[in-house]
Amino acid sequence: MLDVSDITLLKTVAEEGSISKAAEKLHMSQPTLSKKIARLEKVLKVELFHRQSTGMNPTAIASYLIESGEQLRAKLDTLCRHVELLSNLEGGTLKIGVSPIVEQLLFPKVLMDFVEESNNVEISFKVDLPQKIPSLVLNGEIDIGIGPALPQERASELVIRKVQSARIVFVVRAGHPLTESKGTLPTDELNNFPGIGPSVNKSMSEFLQENDVYLPFKITCDNYQIAKSIVMSSDYFTGGPRELFTKELDCGELVQLDIAEEIPWQSYCITRQETEYAPAVKKFIEILEQYSDV
Repeated sequence: MLDVSDITLLKTVAEEGSISKAAEKLHMSQPTLSKKIARLEKVLKVELFHRQSTGMNPTAIASYLIESGEQLRAKLDTLCRHVELLSNLEGGTLKIGVSPIVEQLLFPKVLMDFVEESNNVEISFKVDLPQKIPSLVLNGEIDIGIGPALPQERASELVIRKVQSARIVFVVRAGHPLTESKGTLPTDELNNFPGIGPSVNKSMSEFLQENDVYLPFKITCDNYQIAKSIVMSSDYFTGGPRELFTKELDCGELVQLDIAEEIPWQSYCITRQETEYAPAVKKFIEILEQYSDV
């Protein structure tokens, strides 16, 4: 009655605004396209386009079909992607998305081990905001997501593992005015100085609000190499899991502040249930869990 190719016809006519332009884009004759649109209208018993002197404008029903068809196309692409993943560990591409902290803290070690143990599996790797990771997994744009954000909706479709937890520490350069204070500092003391750090995800933001902690970052920066460079040459501060600053703390370039409030950071591995046992996904998770501290 109606298939994905019909949706393509409707979408192209709607975008081009005329049968002739749409036919040219679809590489078919104008009469053929006109007949196909007329057939759809006859089968569905509705008018799909308003024929006006200015062009072809989709009706509300056509717009609904186009939008729903795009969702169906995305679902089909996702299904095909899952079939590819379920085939074997001898080839193909594994798509992974991580949040900025995970990129610099955990991911490099896991990635190198996976490359060594898998056979000809290519890695497609992207860094994105923590709050976007779950939706990227749900939509099939990535196969595995690693980040601190927990999905609030459609969580039943996902498999969620906690893989890493740490306490957020705050660091400044050696000789910074905050290092002159003796004893534990209240977090609001940081507000007297500019901060630089990654965007705060929803779960972290909620924790800070519940505990009356306000951390205004004057510069939002997901790259800790840049953040550390700025902190070491100014009165800026930054924060994150201590492991991010180990080298600089050990050599004295950075100093960890003694802050009263404990702010937890947690990272999760997120996959769709249907890809959970795909060989490439399974192998990656096995390696990831070797580095897990929870």
